[in-house]
Amino acid sequence: MSSVSLDTVTQLARIAFLLGAVTDGLAILPMLSRRVGAALFGGNSSRSHHEYRYAMGIGASLMAGWTLLLLWGAASPLERRAILVLTIFPVITGIVAATVLAVRRGVIRLSHAIPLWAHLGAVSVFYAVVYVLLGRFAP
Repeated sequence: MSSVSLDTVTQLARIAFLLGAVTDGLAILPMLSRRVGAALFGGNSSRSHHEYRYAMGIGASLMAGWTLLLLWGAASPLERRAILVLTIFPVITGIVAATVLAVRRGVIRLSHAIPLWAHLGAVSVFYAVVYVLLGRFAP
């Protein structure tokens, strides 16, 4: 990849930001719906403590905020490229770490975690590549 135009890199960055926004937006659904969460990650949707629902409500509001932040990044990807790195670490890294702990503790099955890890790994690689490409055009 010897020469990539600014227009191409900007378009890739917009796609990256929008992919993240869709991912985060969809992640809100299992946080707000016990049934959706149980369908995706296993478990019993009828068992939900008030503390758990409270934590999921906070998580859903933070995820909604990050969704909007990614949409904001898509509007000016070169200037807001640092959001890509912040999404990889601590956001995606934290989600993966929490999922590893959940699998180790038997909260969710490994078979339910692997697709999430694959998706987040691919998004992270895409974000890192786009960040590096954007850096070539940064002031």
